This record gives sequence, structure tokens and C-alpha cells, in this order.
Amino acid sequence: MGRRVGSTVAPFRTSSHIRLGSVTLSLLARSRFTHPPKRQVMPRAFFARCQQVIAVAMMALAVPLARVSAQGATAIAEGRITDAANSRPLENVQVSIDGTTLGGMTNAQGNYRITGITVTGGSSQVVIRVRAIGYTRETRTVTVAPGQTVKADFSVTVSAIQLNQVVVTGSGQKTEVKRLGNTVAVITPPANAPINDISNLLTAREPGVTGLVSGGLSGEGAKIRIRGNASLSQSNEPIIFVDGVRINSGGGYGIGNGGGGSPSRIDDIDPSTIERVEILKGAAAATLYGTEASNGVIQFFTKTGSSGAPRWTMQLQQDAVSFGDRVAPNSGYARTQARADSLATYWNIPGLKAFQVFEVPVFTKYFTETGRGNTFSTSVQGGGQAVTYFASGRYYFENGPFGGSDYGPARDAIRRIQSTANLSIVPTKNLRLRFNNSYYNTQGESPENNNNIYGVNSLSYMARPELANCNLSTYVSPGKCSGSGNAFGNQAFMTVREAMQQQNKTGVQRYVGTVDGAYTATERLTFSSTLGFDYASQNDFGLSPFGYNVDLFTSNNPDGSRQVYSGGTRVLTLDSKVAYNRDFGAFTTSSVAGLQVFNNRTNTNSGSSAFFPGPGIEVVGAGGQNITAGESFLTTVNGGYFGQTQIGWRDWVFGTVGGRYDFSSAFGKNAGGVFYPKASLSMVPSDLTGWSSTLLSTFRVRAAIGQSGRQPGAFDQFTTFAPLVTSLGAGLLPSQLGNADLRPEISTELEGGFEAGLFNNKIAVDFTAWKRNVNDALVPRLFPTSGGFRSAQLTNIGTINASGLELGVRSSAIQRGNTKLEVFANAAYLKQTLTSLGGAPPIRISGGYARYRIYLKEGAPLGSIYEPRIAPACGNGPATNSAGKAIACYTADQLPINFNGRGTPATKAELLAYFAQPRDIQQSSVQSTLQPFLADYDGSGILFEQRVGASIPVWTGAFGGTLTISERVKIQSTLEYRTGYFVSNLTDGFRASQHPSIGSNRKEFSDIQAVMQNPASTPEQRVAAATEYITTYRRLLEPGLNQAQNGDFLRWRELAVTYNLGADKAKKIGFRDASLTLAGRNIFLWTRYPGQDPESNENGRGSVGTLADNFQNATDGFGLPIPRRFSLALNLNF
Repeated sequence: MGRRVGSTVAPFRTSSHIRLGSVTLSLLARSRFTHPPKRQVMPRAFFARCQQVIAVAMMALAVPLARVSAQGATAIAEGRITDAANSRPLENVQVSIDGTTLGGMTNAQGNYRITGITVTGGSSQVVIRVRAIGYTRETRTVTVAPGQTVKADFSVTVSAIQLNQVVVTGSGQKTEVKRLGNTVAVITPPANAPINDISNLLTAREPGVTGLVSGGLSGEGAKIRIRGNASLSQSNEPIIFVDGVRINSGGGYGIGNGGGGSPSRIDDIDPSTIERVEILKGAAAATLYGTEASNGVIQFFTKTGSSGAPRWTMQLQQDAVSFGDRVAPNSGYARTQARADSLATYWNIPGLKAFQVFEVPVFTKYFTETGRGNTFSTSVQGGGQAVTYFASGRYYFENGPFGGSDYGPARDAIRRIQSTANLSIVPTKNLRLRFNNSYYNTQGESPENNNNIYGVNSLSYMARPELANCNLSTYVSPGKCSGSGNAFGNQAFMTVREAMQQQNKTGVQRYVGTVDGAYTATERLTFSSTLGFDYASQNDFGLSPFGYNVDLFTSNNPDGSRQVYSGGTRVLTLDSKVAYNRDFGAFTTSSVAGLQVFNNRTNTNSGSSAFFPGPGIEVVGAGGQNITAGESFLTTVNGGYFGQTQIGWRDWVFGTVGGRYDFSSAFGKNAGGVFYPKASLSMVPSDLTGWSSTLLSTFRVRAAIGQSGRQPGAFDQFTTFAPLVTSLGAGLLPSQLGNADLRPEISTELEGGFEAGLFNNKIAVDFTAWKRNVNDALVPRLFPTSGGFRSAQLTNIGTINASGLELGVRSSAIQRGNTKLEVFANAAYLKQTLTSLGGAPPIRISGGYARYRIYLKEGAPLGSIYEPRIAPACGNGPATNSAGKAIACYTADQLPINFNGRGTPATKAELLAYFAQPRDIQQSSVQSTLQPFLADYDGSGILFEQRVGASIPVWTGAFGGTLTISERVKIQSTLEYRTGYFVSNLTDGFRASQHPSIGSNRKEFSDIQAVMQNPASTPEQRVAAATEYITTYRRLLEPGLNQAQNGDFLRWRELAVTYNLGADKAKKIGFRDASLTLAGRNIFLWTRYPGQDPESNENGRGSVGTLADNFQNATDGFGLPIPRRFSLALNLNF
């Protein structure tokens, strides 16, 4: 079991300075002193050129604002967009005029209207382009005349393949998917699906993109992984952009609460405001994003509104949330009939006998409930041709499924207030301005939890019902005493009721703002700039009140303790670029060049104390002992130039080359800058004249190669010292050795694949194969301690290889009148190998705790689980390992028990003689006699480190579909699966083992223990029980033994059934349309995993890129199962 982590002690601070051109930044690090002060000098020319480009871009934007050029004659285009299959009008279809910024979206009747079309001379020809998600792209050339209106209706056909979809991320400017040699995944949020946060939106949508939920507390965020892990020691989260602005995507509590319930900052965003999500899956696609993009890029685009009268939406939703029945009951038995009679009365189990195993569902019955959630959201959009707007607000509150209010004030809750206001202005035909603003307010509560010896759920899992009593007061009912007592039989740390007195709360206020402008100087030349600001203020506290030891059991600060944390994170973004497009006969060219600068600053303050003088004076300043204080300031600056050119030939062959040159304040003094190149090729032979095939209607092949990186931490390059506080005064201790050559990890990725549209594009197939090599991987390494530096120092010595396959199939299976069925399935295969640690020894994740068994070893898959393994039966001959070498085994007259530690398997006769009398396997003498007989399966010579399997799934994927019936009923369903991995089940490592105080309370183990201890049992029964104990339930004594278990699962992730009232009936009650949605999330789980949940992990969502955050995702350590959620929502549009 792990202990709760308190606040970092940091009594003083010192600083280092980094000079960027003419700007000096002061960086202060928690508990660190730079010795000697280092100055990282970045080339003046870089920032001088940044200033020049910014000035040019701003001047380009300012000129048209100062003087609007005279407008020529104009015309209007209008029309209606319908579905070709049933003539149904299509809403929110994008309609635009090629070569201009003019365009808009269709309304509920499918109508569009575009004004201000410039007419040269007596008439002009313009191209109207129609793009609708899930339909074919359509274009039409029309002739417009001054002052007249041209009508152009379109009837579009359903298409499962979307090569003409326009994307922005990774290309520097808007471009069609078919022109890119790398993959850009696009997610359109499904209407009315059970999506309460952004983590839900990203889960089970796209092959190779995985949302790693970690537990069941309200507001708990997910880790996001794209194509596995591209780093050992740094964050493996993708970088996140919203409307072109980099945002803080961290998370977690600032205080120690056990790890569960940790929020993700991306979940601050209101999911109902998202129009689409674009995902770059790796370095080949993310090169233009530079040094932090090796794990991919995710960009969210919020809604911008469309021209027309104001259109309002409103949603009212009620949720019910529960844990289900994944937590096994607590078991026990009485050793005497007198105790059995007492327990029969206490737990209301009539007729209980000695050595009869009984069960009490302590957590499920006493500390869970049906949680309740409420959501109210509304939005409005509209505008004219020159100005459009979108505004929204959302209130979300959930009191989660964690219960136990009768036992104390701890609770599980989240409240979010989310607001967005977006304004788009087109003052002239050549200028576009966009102003986006979002404010978020989040308040959360969580009990002590997860692998935490003071956690409510962990203590309830440890409870020993056969030891429950109300000896210090009087008995009221099962599990309840009138005063102090041990109502559930806890034997260590504290009682569950005492744990329920502890509270943890977090509060976040956040603002994200974007100013974006684009000026089209000529039809070929466009300047654009984006400025972004993201600031989040977080305040947390954890409180154990005075006298919280209500059962007089715990000795952990019984007079109370308090932790406080306040911090602010600010992210500034500058992105300026110029794009130039020109055609040369059959060739088209598209070029973009620019710069990006990110400035991140984090400041924190923390404190803690214990032993308050009395109730009501429970503030940090009142504590008499264990007083700590901490303060930190951290600023990092990244900047880079980027450029890209794309050449197309006859609109079916497209080649792209580009690159980015980056600097960062986190690079070592001797590292300099780094250049990341990219190249790609896309060919669409189905666009050739003469291609005509019903079977293979559309076909594209593509390939891309590129590099990106991951930088070290801001202070990893410096020699640092830590403070030492003594009664004699302050001092210094050597902390970090420093590395002036520290540079970013370099990820090189090659990918190739194809898209195919079959049977008139009714079926779309998308296949990708990729390979990634990471060089200069940052590895924590120990150096000789003669200088006093004992901490590991990051060095660029590692190498990681990875490869994978991704397959997606989507089909419009049925399209008959008003009935439509769309289905999808996807799968991703992942292989990752740690090629080299550069001479450093193997790394055990969270190495200070022997029972965590995930390792990083050269030549092995990343995150492999290593444990002792029981020797196999010999069979017809000697057993062998995978290399064909003989290993230890046991014969038919033997059992895999190393009797008295002699190194050979015990015979059945020996064991029958030993078990002629009862034995208690909680006694150390019995444990020493009955040891496991182990084998060296790996041939490594290390019996206690044998590879069991991977902790990261080899195969992941999802499948499902949408059925629409008569435009009134829509049924959406998604199932997700993961296979080829193991979970280290540390929860049952304690609960189903011989541990005398915090285990031995699962029925499977209690049955074994009762047989071995019962005088009425036969020797044969005791031997059989002992064999099962050794091969299945012997745990903890040999760390990891019998701990890893198959984690494969299939989960019914989403189901939504929507009934549309119909326009006619909706109008009668004053609405444009109305619908009712009944939905469920995490509805059912199919798995062989016997623990809490195959997705649960003890580390929680986490907030930084540590080894544990990266690789301890398959350790079930006293966590909570993923909850089941059902909701009923009323959706109104007017």
C-alpha cells in the first residue's frame, strides 16, 4: 500500500536567467538552486526575425481596417441543399464561393444565402462549393450579374468516404484531406450521444487514439494516448489546441488524495461547443508543431455560428450513476462457535457456524449509492454575411455514486459552469477576424481514495467482517455503532468511518481567449495571425478535522491536519504565417511559412500543518507540528520557424515537403536548435478522367515521413541544489548533476496506407501502417556519487522502436427512403520495444515499492510485467522455455510447493504428513514451510523477474452504428475492446492473500484458509487447499507472484435512443424541433479479469509526465470500477 503524498517542502527559492534576444526571463524552481547560475543564450536573429514577421502580419491586418477599399458591384447566390435519397433538407451544410472568404451554413430548411459576391464587368462566373459531412462534395459554376440573385439548388448523395473534407491541423492552412500524405483523423461529435466531457468525446472514436480512464469518481479525467508511448520519462499526452491556440492540458489535484478523482484540464471545455476535432497521430503528421508534438496533436474547433436569424438550442438532462457489482464482498469466518453466534447477531446471519465462510458487501452496501447528475445548457447562433456569432452556457452538477453520508462528510461531486462567446467578422471580402472567448469554473470534491492507506474505498476493501465490533459503545445495526467502535473490523491505519471525516476539494477558474485574423492581399497571397491566452487558477485543500479519530483507532494526526494549494498556469500563443498559392498549367502549388511561439508560466504556493489546538481553528497557520510551505515559479519558452510547400498535378497527385526549426529554453546550453523535416505523397487515381468502377469507386494511396520531438523539463539541464533545514539553520544538499548537452528526443515516423470507397462509396476502408523510431530518448541515469549528487539525471541515451497497423471500415449499409443504417468498425495494432537504455540498468516503475512489477528493459516491449512464475508440470518429459532450454518442473507424484525452501518440489506424501493437523497460513512458520516452486521461463537466472506479458494492450478498437427510422427515431451504439495485455491486480494481491491485517477477505481465499484451519478437514482436503493457495493465492511474500491477470475486455461504451417529435408537432408547442434522448454509458462489461475493473489504475489521471504516469496504467491498486451511467435528455431548438 502507498501513503498519501503531502505538500512539497520548499522553504526558499533561487533563480536562473535565460536571455531571449532582448528579453530576460527569471525562472524560479521549487526547492532548487542553480549552481553556478547558467545563462542559456538563444540566437538574437531568431527573435529579431520573429518580431519582423509579426510586424508584417499585423501591418497586413491593420491596413484594411484603417481604409476599406471601394466595393465593386455585387450579386447574391441562394438555394437549397437536400438529401438525394429522400429529398430531406440538410442543416449545417457548408456552402462557399471558391477563391473568396464568402460562405455560410444552411438553416433547418436546408436554405443558404450568400451576399456580396463581387461581379467584374457585366457578369462573372463563380464556383459554388458544397460540403456536407457524410455526403459527396458538390460544385457548380454559375453566372452572376450585378444586383441580381442566382439560384442554385443541390442534391447530395451519401458517401462513406470523405477525401474532400477540409482540414487545417498540420497543414498550416485549409486543405482537402486527399492532398495530404499523412493521416488527419476528424471526429464530429455525435448528436445527443452520452458525452458529458471531452474525455468521453475522444474515447472509442478513432483507431490508435485511446482514452485511458482510471477510476469511477465524478469528474475524473482520462489520459489520452495516440499510437502508444513515444517517450519513457516525459509526457506522452498529445498537445492540445483550441481554435489554433495551445492550451493547458494538464490536470490533477494540487494536494495528495490518493490519485483518484483527478480532473483533466481538457474537460473544462464544454463538449457541446465543439464543431469538430482534428487529430494528427504522430511525427509524420505533426512536424510543423515541433518539439512537443511527437505524441500527436489534437485540435478542437468550436462553433462559429452562421448567417440568419438567431437559432437557439436548449438541453435539459438528468443522469443516474452507479458502480455496478464489480467490487467483491468482504468475507470471513469464525474460529469458534461462540464467535459465530456473536457474528450471526451482528451481521444478521441466522445459523452461522464456526469455519463457515460468510460475506458482507461492505463497500457496495454501505459506501455506494445511485449518483445524480443535472445538466442545463443553451446556445444561440446567427448573424449576417459580415458578422456571425455563437454563444453558449452550460451548467453541470453531479453528486457521484460514492456514498456513505451516514458515516461522514466526505463525498464525490463535480460542478462545472462553462461559457463560450465567439464572434466572426468579415469587414471586407479580403479580411476575416475572429474573436473567441471561454470562461470555465469547476468545483470538485473527492474522498481519500485509491492506493492510499487512509482511503475510504481502500479501507472498506480491507475490512474484516469477522472482527467487527461495537465494544467501545453499543450496537445499533449491521455496520453501525452508537459511538466509537470498529463497525467493519479494520485492523490497520484507521477505520472506514474515520476515513469518511476527511475531505478534499478543488476549485478552478479559467479563461481562454483567441484573436485571429486573416488578410487576403491578393487571390494568391494571404497573411494570418493568431494570438491566444489561456489562464487557469486552481485552489485546493485537504482537511482532516480536529478529533476526526471518531472511533479512537487511528494515530495519524488525531488532532487534525490540513493541506492547501494555490496555483496559476498561463499559456501564451503566437502563430503568424503567410500562405501563397499559384497554379502553373496542370500544376498547383500551395506554400506556407511562419513562426510559432509558446510561453508557459506556472506558479504555485502550498502549505500544510497538523495538530490543531481545537475544533474550528483548522487552518494551516494554527497547526502545531509538521508545518511546511512551498512556492515555485516556472517559465518556459518554445519558438520555431516552419515552412511547407505542396505541389499538385492534375488534381490527383500531391507531393509535400516542409520542416520546422525549433528553439526552447529547456534545451541545454550546448544543444542549440533542432530541425524537423517532413515529406509526403498522396495519389488519387480514382480522380483520373476515365476512372469508372462501381466496386472501387474511390481510391487513394499515401505515404509520409517526418520528425518531431519531446523536450526535457525546464530545469533538467541545470546543476541544482536542494535546501536542507536543520535546528542549526539552513543549508544545501546536492540535488541534480546537470547536463549542458541535454536536447529533445527525436521521433522519426514513417506511415503509409490507402483509402478505398467501395460500391459507389457505400463502404469506406481506411488502412494505415506506421513505424516510429525514437532516438536520444531521455533516460534517468545515476552517475558516480563522489560529488554528492545522488539523484538520477536525464540523459539522451535511449532508443525506442514502435510500429502499428490501423484499420477503419465505415458503411452506409441501408439507405431506403427515411430509413438509414450506418455501421463502423476499427482496430489498431501496437508493438513497442525498448531497443536501448544506453548502458543504464533496467527501470522498475515506482521502484521504491516492490509490489509494482512493471519494468522497462532493453529488448522487451515497453511496460512489461515481470513476476515470479510457478514451475510447470513435467508432462511426458522435461519442461522447456521459449528458447528450448530445460527448466524446473514437477512430476505426477509431486506438487509445485518448495517444501521448507529446499529447492525441490514436495511430494504428495510429504504434504499429507505435514497436513495431518490443521495449519494456519497466516503464521510465518507455515509460510516458510510452504513456498512456491519457481521456474526460470526467461532463462535470465532471475527467478523473481520473469516476463508475464504486456501492460499496454496490443489490440484496441471499437465498433457500432447508427440506425435512423422515419426521421423520428435514431439509435446510436458504440462498443470498445482492448486485448493482448495483463493487469497487475494489487487489490486482490492483498484481499485474496495471507496478509494478516489488510487482506484475507475474499471468499475464494477464505474458503482455502477455513479448510486448512478447520479440525474437521481431512489431510487430502488441506493438501488440495494448500496447492490452490500456492498456485493462485500466494501473494505479497514473493512480490508479484500470482498478481498479473488477463485484462482483455469488451465494453458497451455508449447507447443513445432519440425520439424526434417532428417539426409539425414541435411548432405547435413553440419550438423549431424537439427530441427526447435516453442514453447509457459504460453499460456492460465482458471480461475474464476478476479484479475491480480492467481499466482501473492506482495512479489516477495524473498531472505530469512521470514514469508512473506513462506506464503504470495497468496496476489495479484499490481503485474504483468505472461507473455505469444512464441519462434522460430533452433537446429543444427554436
